Amino acid sequence: MASRSQASTTSETAQEPRRAGRYPIAVLAKALDLLDLLDAHEVLTLTELSARAGINKATALRVLANLEDRGYVERDAATGRYRLGFRLLQLGMRKTEGLDLRTAARPILRRLHAAFDETVNLAVPGPDGIIYIDILESAHGLRMAATVGRRDDYHSSALGKAMMAYRAASWFDEVLRRQPLVQKTPHTIVDPDTLRRELARVRERGYALDDEENELGARCVAAPIFDHRGGVIGAISLSGPASRLAPERLVELAGSITAASQQVSAQMGFKDTDPDGCAPSAPASKQGEVVR
Repeated sequence: MASRSQASTTSETAQEPRRAGRYPIAVLAKALDLLDLLDAHEVLTLTELSARAGINKATALRVLANLEDRGYVERDAATGRYRLGFRLLQLGMRKTEGLDLRTAARPILRRLHAAFDETVNLAVPGPDGIIYIDILESAHGLRMAATVGRRDDYHSSALGKAMMAYRAASWFDEVLRRQPLVQKTPHTIVDPDTLRRELARVRERGYALDDEENELGARCVAAPIFDHRGGVIGAISLSGPASRLAPERLVELAGSITAASQQVSAQMGFKDTDPDGCAPSAPASKQGEVVR
């Protein structure tokens, strides 16, 4: 994730009104300032947004109400806190499809698929779970396959844990507040402290495992993808039936998955500072320290 100095710069920039361009539109600038703040801090109250953006509360409320109507922000009725909405994800997905992560990852996913003939997945973090953005299915009759655009849980999937391990502790706590840890199989981790320990292991080894935690009879190994700021922006996984992917086999495949994720990360501008080439063990995030 971003270094603390980078995180500070990002936060300060988001709190200062941007300079107007050639054709300044005051209300549009205010709306964009509010969106930038939610990008930097994830969840904020009206009072916090108003103070940080330098906008009076009545104006901020009107702007946020319009953004909420169009799906650009969401408001938690119980707490009054705002977060970015799914409309931005939809727009971002269009950009991703034309450039960025999906385009950068596709050749590397193909090589993994050709090497192992198991289902290969690419996913990004969403507000309440992971979102699959690319899938190459195994040719085997018995195979594991999701669908592009489908959401899945963070805590029970290898993809989710690979991303969750490098997100801020405040983000982790917010996810737990909004969404209970559902027991999908007898193997699913549903205790927050146990999940924290599992995420620490993910950071130590650089990859995450799903040992029939998301679906009985299915196993998966995943590794995170980082961007130029060191923030986790997605993950790659290889999944298959438990009959073909024994636990020992998953560990063997982990090296190929982490190597693939590092290749994609490099294409997304990530500069690896670990001499062993592993994923960052405990990167700082722009929202704070990672989950402990």
